Amino acid sequence: MDKKYQLQELKGYRILVENVGEGLCVLNRNMVPIFVNRRACQITGYSKNEILGKSVTRFLRGNSKDKIRKEFKKRVKGYPSRYTLKFRKKKGEQLFLAVSAVPRFDEKGKFNGVIAIISDITERKRLEDKLKERTNELEKEIIKRTKLLVDLYRGVGVTEERNRLAREIHDFCSQDLATALLKIELCERVLDKDPERVRGELVELRKMLTTSIKSNRDIIFGLQLPNFHRVGFVTVLRQYFKEFCKKTGIVCDLDIKLEMSLPTKIQVGAYRIIREAMNNIRKHAKAKHVHARVRTDKAGNLHVIIKDDGKGFNLKRALNEKKYPKHFGLKGMEGQAEIFGGSFTVKTARRRGTEIEVKIPLEK
Repeated sequence: MDKKYQLQELKGYRILVENVGEGLCVLNRNMVPIFVNRRACQITGYSKNEILGKSVTRFLRGNSKDKIRKEFKKRVKGYPSRYTLKFRKKKGEQLFLAVSAVPRFDEKGKFNGVIAIISDITERKRLEDKLKERTNELEKEIIKRTKLLVDLYRGVGVTEERNRLAREIHDFCSQDLATALLKIELCERVLDKDPERVRGELVELRKMLTTSIKSNRDIIFGLQLPNFHRVGFVTVLRQYFKEFCKKTGIVCDLDIKLEMSLPTKIQVGAYRIIREAMNNIRKHAKAKHVHARVRTDKAGNLHVIIKDDGKGFNLKRALNEKKYPKHFGLKGMEGQAEIFGGSFTVKTARRRGTEIEVKIPLEK
């Protein structure tokens, strides 16, 4: 009765081993498979007869042959481990296999081979490589944008621009990269236990990186100065405000009246001030309407006035307290005006909108 029960129990174990969801391979002390289950054959594309009795190294690619030899030495010493191998399928395709291996010992305690559970992680490896590629793209864009901004603003409000750049990199790049890394680590931890959750995380990760890359490209595009010589200052401003309205949904009125030509440096400085003012409106004001006026007077001054109907703010508090870094751009605009011997004033109050006015003497 006991013997019959033992046979039934062994038969049950064999059915379980043959139908388990992961590949199972038993190797002797010479790294030759002596047993593989059905799932292992499905993963590798080989039949049992094509695998059994052959050295496992013949199926491996590149440095995976050396890796499995090193891993086998750990098994001889009694250590288990988990590692990844490149495997060549029957039709020549390359697989990436995650291997969890434990040593086998006979009744006398002598090393007798290895039991290995294998998982096909080819798709996960492809996604990881793609994520790394996207991450590298983001890092390259950060480097490109930093170099562009430093070159662009060298000697002109450098400290202010560096602080603004640091905030933007943190908001648009660093957080996304950190989140991507956490999601990748989460996927690695739960891949074997909850593959459905991994798929969901990867879908979210793809969407997040796509949005992040687009945001970075928009920022880089916004940092590039237009070619005033080719297009003209007035045309550049009109195009900028048109694009701003399109992207933000804020209604903008632009009134330009220039009775004298502007030196190129003042065109660049005025454009920077206007762009910074509009960025502040987009990020903080919650405005529905903006009126911008750019004109020259008979005394030879350039006037830039930008007014919005947003929520406004406490100006004194914003300029004096460090906990209001989002208004640091005001100092940058003021410094930009002072470079040209001009003035910068702000009128604002809570729930009453904001108006900035810049006056630059063209002769200086």
